[in-house]
Amino acid sequence: MTEENQIQVLIVGAGNIGRLYGYQLYKSGAKIHFYVREHHRENLTKYPLRIHRLTSVFRWCNQSTTENFSDYTITTDTDIASGNAPNLPEQLNYVVFAVPCHCLGEGDWLKTLITFLNNKYQKNVYYTSPIPDETSMQRIVDMGIDKSQIFTGQTNACSFFAPLANQRFDPRGKEIAKKDNEDSNPNKVIIYCPTLPELYGQLTEEAKEPTDEFVSLLNEGGLRSLNIGKDTQYGLFGILATPLFVTFAMYNWDFLKAGKNLSLMTLFSASLCETALIIMKKTDNKTSIFVKLIPFIPTILFAFAFIIAHFVSAYVCSFDIEAFCNAHFNVKLGDQTDYFTNIIKSDAEKYGIDITNFRQLLEKYKSSVKKSE
Repeated sequence: MTEENQIQVLIVGAGNIGRLYGYQLYKSGAKIHFYVREHHRENLTKYPLRIHRLTSVFRWCNQSTTENFSDYTITTDTDIASGNAPNLPEQLNYVVFAVPCHCLGEGDWLKTLITFLNNKYQKNVYYTSPIPDETSMQRIVDMGIDKSQIFTGQTNACSFFAPLANQRFDPRGKEIAKKDNEDSNPNKVIIYCPTLPELYGQLTEEAKEPTDEFVSLLNEGGLRSLNIGKDTQYGLFGILATPLFVTFAMYNWDFLKAGKNLSLMTLFSASLCETALIIMKKTDNKTSIFVKLIPFIPTILFAFAFIIAHFVSAYVCSFDIEAFCNAHFNVKLGDQTDYFTNIIKSDAEKYGIDITNFRQLLEKYKSSVKKSE
């Protein structure tokens, strides 16, 4: 790919997802530009990012590798607010929002950024996110971006900062993890493990070609990706996962302890049924067969599945699933879980759905938090 024809991608956010996507797109030949808050500039400028790939979810098949990634430019919120962003290219192909969905509605930064990009590129940019909110990026549409410029996504790669506290991470080796932890570089290693394919879908037929191109770039970079041809509805599954987040947070994501508590599992499965009903109402019953089957899944089956997951995490998986979930969902996505909880409450009232069990689950969670403080 010649420099003048090089795909230019702006990644909004440089957390574990933003860095992973930036690295994979860079490997495919794209030029990467990060948009971050001003206080992150020095960290990203001074130190290269370190990306560690687990080549298999099975530990006996895994061949771990770590690579540095420093070929990117940096633009900050201060640059955009001042109207002077010299590191951005003359042409821009994609903007990828790799920030938690609740952050899109915090402050005026999103409006300022989109106004700047519209003025500079005359709307010749496509917007996407591997983690969109449940409105399918409706906020961006409301700010003047046509749906033909948008496609949604769903990331399935496990990606996290390392080392995790008390992590059992055998494939990478204790000495390497220890060295990374003691290193003066504040950019901790991003460990990632591709699992299911990354999913993307265009909201309009006009966006099919750029969606296919973006999917192709991710595949060339090393992430299996698909264009499913329709809205991925990632946010709906965020709603569905909320009872799971709340349930396992009480046990620091110890699947065995939670699975053995049948009264908790009963409350969890009932809460899951309530959220499934909300999703079916929101989509006019046009959702996946998995969601429709949830009310028919017995509690004991959930309990058995989580107990099995504990042993898979301990003896089969190339990374500690329980440690990953505890660090990732309890800490990083805590605010996002609250965001989805508020959506569930609002939608339950809107559609007249009784969420007594979900509310009891929340109360049980709040009580467990108070006891641990």
